Amino acid sequence: MSIPQGTLEVVVSDHRCLAPGIHQLELAPAAAGPLPPAPSGAHLDIVLPDSQVRQYSLLDDAATGRYRIGVLRERESRGGSAFLAERARPGTRLRVSPPHSHFRLDESARHSVLIAGGIGVTPLVAMARRLAGLPGAVEMHYLVRYREQAAFLDELRSVLPEGTLHLHVSSQAGRVDLGALMGQAHPDKRVYACGPNALLNAVEQIAQGWPPGALRLERFRNEKAWAPMAGNACRVELQRSGHHFTLQAGESLLEALEREGFSPPSLCQEGVCGTCAIPVIAGEIEHRDALQSADEKATNDIIYACVSRPTGSTLVLDL
Repeated sequence: MSIPQGTLEVVVSDHRCLAPGIHQLELAPAAAGPLPPAPSGAHLDIVLPDSQVRQYSLLDDAATGRYRIGVLRERESRGGSAFLAERARPGTRLRVSPPHSHFRLDESARHSVLIAGGIGVTPLVAMARRLAGLPGAVEMHYLVRYREQAAFLDELRSVLPEGTLHLHVSSQAGRVDLGALMGQAHPDKRVYACGPNALLNAVEQIAQGWPPGALRLERFRNEKAWAPMAGNACRVELQRSGHHFTLQAGESLLEALEREGFSPPSLCQEGVCGTCAIPVIAGEIEHRDALQSADEKATNDIIYACVSRPTGSTLVLDL
């Protein structure tokens, strides 16, 4: 894992608990000057005091002169949510990356459907705010187990047109019919979803056969990343440097590059942040990232080195 380049210092200007276990932090620039703008759906890499780096979605676009993030205090936290929820208070200084995103909003769509599961609402708050100001139709479905977990309900009600926000509380109404929420595919329609993997897997299954780009997902966790790294040994060629080496069976490409003395940028180790993307010149790949669509994976143009491996005898990289 490497610290992101070009980080900027921010200071926590406000911290409040919005719902049980759900915290909102406002981050202001520590020095004079504006914060870099953020596209809807973007996230920050936040460097923690122990040098761990974690990603958090932005709730708005920084036009207010601040960044806002939502943090779920998780029992199995690896340190990020625990620190931000329990110890980051007004005056705490942090280093963050400029905003970046793989969860991109198509502002030309005539109909947009947002599906948020739990804390997965965070990137969709910014999208809802943006879509509400565009001519296309928008509807949003906010899925929670208990009503008190709907931390951003009031904000969404103030942003979205009346009648377009729908709260689904499973403890009261049972499981939601995702197919009914998503409706039929259409060339001018986009569905955006973020939340637990079980929800996203179900959404993805329903959308099989939809046009490329019609469904866009943001995963906070990648369950494929924890499966054992399979695959046979193969030759890896770095075209620009002229270097080559053998990628061993069961070894990740990132591990092999580091073993050979290279230091490619990397953060999440799960294939969800996109930091370790490497352009591919030739080779077939077993893509295990949670970022690319099936169509994007089929091109074999990019490999995310922390989780994906070649499937053939040779892989040629633009390095």
